[in-house]
Parts: sequence; C-alpha cells; structure tokens
Amino acid sequence: MATPDIPRSSSALPPLPGDPSTLRVREPGELLAAVPILLGFHPRESLVLVATGGESGRRLGLTLRVDLPPPEHDAAVAADAVQNLLLDSPTGAAVIVVAGSAEAVRPREDLVGLVVHALEARGIDVHTVLSTPSTAAGARWTCYDPCGCTGLVPEGSATPFAAASVAAGRVVRADRNELEQLLAPAHPERIRRREALLIQAADEALYQPDPGASRRAAADREGLDAELTLVDAAIADAAADRLVLDDTRVVALAGALAVPDVRDAALLRCVGPAAAAAEQLWTALVRETPDPEAAEPAALLAVSAMVRGDGALANIALDRAEQAWPGHRLTAILRSVLLGMRPEEIREWVRGGGEQGGVSAVPFPTSRRTIRRNRPGA
Repeated sequence: MATPDIPRSSSALPPLPGDPSTLRVREPGELLAAVPILLGFHPRESLVLVATGGESGRRLGLTLRVDLPPPEHDAAVAADAVQNLLLDSPTGAAVIVVAGSAEAVRPREDLVGLVVHALEARGIDVHTVLSTPSTAAGARWTCYDPCGCTGLVPEGSATPFAAASVAAGRVVRADRNELEQLLAPAHPERIRRREALLIQAADEALYQPDPGASRRAAADREGLDAELTLVDAAIADAAADRLVLDDTRVVALAGALAVPDVRDAALLRCVGPAAAAAEQLWTALVRETPDPEAAEPAALLAVSAMVRGDGALANIALDRAEQAWPGHRLTAILRSVLLGMRPEEIREWVRGGGEQGGVSAVPFPTSRRTIRRNRPGA
C-alpha cells in the first residue's frame, strides 16, 4: 500500500482574514464545533491539525485534515502532516483525532504522540490535543493530557464563531462525499455525446491548411478575442441566473479554455467583480464537460475556492482535475505554489499572472483529444 498523499486528502487553506478567524474560541468544545466550519464538512476517521498564531498565539490559521492511516503508516503521515502545517509558520497548534467511535478514550495515541513530538521538535506549542467520535453537537470529547478533562461539542449555532461564519456565507456539508458529488460528471449519455463532438473538432483542426505566419497571427488574435468573449458571455449569463450549457456551448467553452491565453484571462475572472458568477460557471462546466477537458474548469474552480478560503472545495476540485487529466500541469502548479498561501496572497498571485509559479508558461499539447484517445483504458 502506498504512503498516503497528504495534500490530496487534506483541506489546507486558512479561513478568510477579518471574518470568523478573528473571533476567540474559548474552550475545546468550541474548537471542535469550529472544525467543520474551517474544513467545509464534518470529518470522519480523521487526523485534524489546526495552526494558531497571531499576537495572542491562538488565532486560527491553516487547517489540515487527513484520513487516519493504517498504523504502519503513522510515522510517514505524521511527518508529512506536520511539514504541511509548517507552511503557515504557526506558533501553536491543536491536534484532533476524529475517531468515528466512542469506544476508545484516547484513540490512536501512537499517531498523536508522533505528531506532538514532531511539532514540539520544531518549537511549536501544542496547546490542545483532543479526541472525539464526531464533530456533531453533543459528541463527547476527551483531552489526551493527564488531566483527562472531557466535555460535549456544543451546538454550532450557539458559538460566536459559527454565528459569524453563517453571516459570512460559509457552508458546512455532511461529509467530504457530499462535496465530491457537487463535481461529479453529469448524465453519462450527455458526456459521451460531447466527447464525440470534441474528438471531431480536434480531428478537423489537425487537418486545417496552414495560412502562413502573418495571416495565422491575425487569425489567432481574432480567435482569442472571440473565445474570451464566449467565456465572458457565459459568466454574464451565470450572474443573471440564465446560464444554459447545451452541447454547442460546452464544446465551444472547452475549446476556449484549452488556449493558454484564454485560460490566463479566465483566471483573472476568479478575483474580479464577477468572481461569484465565474465560480458558478466553472462548477457547472466541471460537471458538464468530458475528460480530459474537465481539468481546465476544475483547476479554475480550485482557484476560485482558494480565493474565498474554501480549502475543502479547492482540494476536491484539484482532485477532480487530476482525475480528468492525470499529470495536468496547471493542477500541479496550483498545489505546489498555493498550498498554505492565504487568500489575499492568492488574489495577488492571480492578479500578477501567476508569475511565482509560471502559470503563463505552462505549455499545452497540440491535441489533447489525441492524448485522450491514446490513453490506456480510454
């Protein structure tokens, strides 16, 4: 069994600054009630690490979740989880085990010990170490310290953090699977029909005569303007609640987002005045576009989610992009460059054209449909 991949199975973005993250979490039960808000869903069978910092040392920062591993992988998971948490430069940390069962008083003590030791070895104050079978209201939590203190997770609506989160528009889903279903492909027959149209379009493009360098450059400029207009028109329709994605439009948008310059312009829509509508379009396109083209809107959706501080959705979107196109380079760049960055830093990164990660330089194959047809099992 391969060692678990921490970034793929975690939510690793902090909450937005200036909203619930500035509120005080007064006791362990409130922290546990905050965890599903920080992650975007109620974790199950999970190790959760919460970075803290700021002047008080207790301001909530990066939140990371990973599935509880088999015991033989405890050391690798502990090391990788701590390494990822350090991206936020925390001064303190909370370690939480969501065990899924109330039978063990202090479950997975070996894993917890490895995590605590690794954090303390790096000068991080591990001020809170808890276990609970669930983050739902009424679940009993237990401290790993010798005091053995215990309590109940409060109703989320009863905490200031949760109240502020609701006002900020945060959504908590039942589990990670519910998030995954938001991006699951639409009706199989519809997807197959559009895949055939995309293959046909790619084949026709391969056999177009070369019009010469100057004419080709002029045509390219006109084409870029037209394709960006297609994207902006779809975003405008999403903003007006009249978005319709039929076969023709999906194929056209898939072709447009395959062009690096159009993709880069679309990235800017993730931070502009129409960011919410753009995110709505990316979400719909992920469901309605065949693989491997679905990787493009999935990567754009990940950026939109990162900008809002929604680490759970961002990770699900990146997973979906990699599923659609294994080895998708933009997805790899987003994971490596943006993991641990705060939303305001991500906004600046996008506005700067992704210079830190070289997004504009990411090359694209001439015919992605050729790759799709030649892929094993395609």
